[in-house]
Amino acid sequence: MKKALIGLFAILILAGCASYAQVYNVKDFGAVPDGKTVNTKAIQRAFDSCSKNGGQVLIPVGVFLSGTLYFKSNVHIKIEPGGILKGSAAFEDYPDNKVNYKNAFTHYPDGKQYPNKAFLFAEGVQDISITGGGAIDGSGDSPGFQLGDDSTLASRTRPCLLLIIDSKKIRLSGIQLRNSAYWMQNYLGCEDLELRNLNIFNQSNYNQDGIDIDAKNVLIENCVIDVDDDGICFKSHDRNRPVENAVVRNCTIASNCNAIKFGTMSLGGLKNLTVSNCTIKRASADHIRQWQKKLAFIEQPVTVISGIALEAVDGGVVEDVKISNIQMKDVQTPLFIVLGRRGRKQPGEVGEAPVGKIRNVVIRNVTAVSHSKMSSSITAFPGAYVENIVLQHISISGMGKGTLSEANLPLKEAPTSYPENRMYGEVYPASGLFIRHVKGITLQSIYLRVRNSDSRPAIILDDVMNAKMHL
Repeated sequence: MKKALIGLFAILILAGCASYAQVYNVKDFGAVPDGKTVNTKAIQRAFDSCSKNGGQVLIPVGVFLSGTLYFKSNVHIKIEPGGILKGSAAFEDYPDNKVNYKNAFTHYPDGKQYPNKAFLFAEGVQDISITGGGAIDGSGDSPGFQLGDDSTLASRTRPCLLLIIDSKKIRLSGIQLRNSAYWMQNYLGCEDLELRNLNIFNQSNYNQDGIDIDAKNVLIENCVIDVDDDGICFKSHDRNRPVENAVVRNCTIASNCNAIKFGTMSLGGLKNLTVSNCTIKRASADHIRQWQKKLAFIEQPVTVISGIALEAVDGGVVEDVKISNIQMKDVQTPLFIVLGRRGRKQPGEVGEAPVGKIRNVVIRNVTAVSHSKMSSSITAFPGAYVENIVLQHISISGMGKGTLSEANLPLKEAPTSYPENRMYGEVYPASGLFIRHVKGITLQSIYLRVRNSDSRPAIILDDVMNAKMHL
C-alpha cells in the first residue's frame, strides 16, 4: 500500500510541475466558440497534434460545441476560466465505441458490446490530463437525452461525460464538470488516477453519478459534488482486477442517492480504501427521487439514501476499508453495510457466481443526523457473515417515532435483492443500529439518540459472534 501510494504521489508531483512549450489552441485548428458550431473535427485535430508532438491543448474563453472526442496518450487539456467544452445535444454526434477490454460495464454477459458512448473517450492510453478553471458540460439537460432510468437500458445509449478504459496516469484538476447525459466520470480498469479540486454538478437527468471508480492507485481530494445519483462510487466490473489503493479526503458530497458507495457492482472486490474528512448532505435539488412521497416515514423532502454504503453482492471481497472524520446530515441511513448474493457475472463467466466477503472495516469519528426509520445496519444472510468490523466514536441523531409493533417486527432476509437501505423494508426494528450475521464486531463510544420518542431498542444484535461493546 505504501509503495503504491508513494509511486502515485511521485507521478502526481511530476505532472503538477509540468510545463508545455507547445500549446495547441483549438481556435487555430478551426474551432469556433459560438456554442452553435459543432467543432468535433477541429478539436480532434488539436488532440492528435498534441499526442504526436507533445504539449498542451488549449480551450480558450468561449463555448466550444463538440461530439465525441478521443483522448490519445500524452494529451493535456487546459480549459481557461470562461472556456466551456460543451457536448452536442444530438445523438448522431456520439458513435458507438468498440472496446477491447471486456468487463461487466462494456459488454453483456454473452460478450456482445454495449454502445459505450461518451463525450470524452479513451482506451489504452497513458499520461493524460484536464486542468484549468473552465468547464465541461455534457448537455445532459437536453430534451433528446431525457430517456428515463437505466432499467430500460436507455442509459446505454446516453453518453457518459468521460469514459476512460484500461488507461494509466490520468489527472483532472481545477475544472467544473456538469450536466452529463449519464454518469459523469467512469474509469474502468485504470491505474494512477488523480482527481483534485473538481466542482461536479449532475442534476439534469437519471443515472447521474458524480465519480465512478474501477481503478488502482487513486487519489480524490478537495472535490465538491452535487448530484442526483451516487456521489463517489467504487465499482469492480472485472473478477480478475480488484479496485485497490484509493484515498478520498476533504470532499463535500451532496446526493439524492448514496453519498460514498463501495459497490453495487463488486465482481473483483475492493481493497485498501481510505475515506477521511468528508462532509455529506442533501443535494441542492431533487427533480426525480422524491423519497418523501415514495417511501413511508421520511422526515424531510430531500434526503441522501445512505451516507456511507459498503455493498458486496456480486462475489468480490471488500476488505481493509478505513473511514474516519465524516460529518453527515440529511440522510435516511447513515451507515449501510451489506453482504448479499445477487449473482451478477462478467462476460464469459460460467457457473454460479461466488459469494463475496466484507471484512476488516474500521469506521470512526462519524457524526450524523438521520431522517427515516431505516436505521444504520450491518447485515449478511444465513450462512454468510460480515467479519471484523470496528465502529468507534459514532454519534447519530435519529428521528425516532418507532412503535412497539415496529420494535417486534421481524426483518426479512433479502440476499438477492438490489442492495439499498429499503431492501429489508421501510422500518427497521432498531432505532439506531441493526446488526445481523456478523462475526467479530467492536462498538466503542457509540452515542445513539432520537429526537422523538421511540419504542424500538437502540441496538439489535442477531446471529452475532465475538461482539465487544464499550458504549
